[in-house]
Amino acid sequence: FKQCRNKVGEGFPLMLDCYMALTVPYSISLARRIAEPDLHFTWMEEFLPPDSYDGYEDVMKAVGNLGLLLTTGEHEYSRWGFKQLIDKKAAHILQPDISWLGGITEARRVMALASANDVLVVPHGSSIYSYHLQFAFNNAPLGEFINLTPDALEIKPYFGGLFPDEPLPKDGKITLEQVSKPGFGCTLKKDGLRRPHPRAPEAVAQNRQRNIAALKNGASEKAVMPLVGTYMPR
Repeated sequence: FKQCRNKVGEGFPLMLDCYMALTVPYSISLARRIAEPDLHFTWMEEFLPPDSYDGYEDVMKAVGNLGLLLTTGEHEYSRWGFKQLIDKKAAHILQPDISWLGGITEARRVMALASANDVLVVPHGSSIYSYHLQFAFNNAPLGEFINLTPDALEIKPYFGGLFPDEPLPKDGKITLEQVSKPGFGCTLKKDGLRRPHPRAPEAVAQNRQRNIAALKNGASEKAVMPLVGTYMPR
């Protein structure tokens, strides 16, 4: 830890991601050490398993006043889990992953719940899927951009070439103008996309006609969503 602090110098924020690996006693001891003036880390992330709500509460009570931010939520998948963390005052910052959480709808609920309880939210590595949330809610002070270059000396698209116009941070910022297009603010590159389970043109036409028929008043047919294989809901 001292090597890291010496390399980046004073005033540079250092964060420690423990990836669910520690125990309550170890987390408390570690937090006390990295909060000391010679290291003064900014935050300690996900130090316990995600379902250890009581554990996070215990650590917060023991070391939550040291100036070290305690964060978690990357592996929490519903608003009910986040509600437990909020009710227990178990973290300074919540970190929902928008993709793992179930998308923008559930993420908005978590953001609103956290906002109503004065809890900060920094979405986990969600890139384009979290930028609009962060502009819309004032309890999201910053965003996380995962730099995938080996030496971290240049900024490259998080999703590779999947989105040709994927917004990239400049001077540590993403602007609203960069994500002002419909949807998530970028375009999907469709070259090379393929259906993992191809359907014959005849099956596509048959389903299309069935769904059209289902839209007519009094139709006996029900709309269907074609699934893998021959399963047809009735």
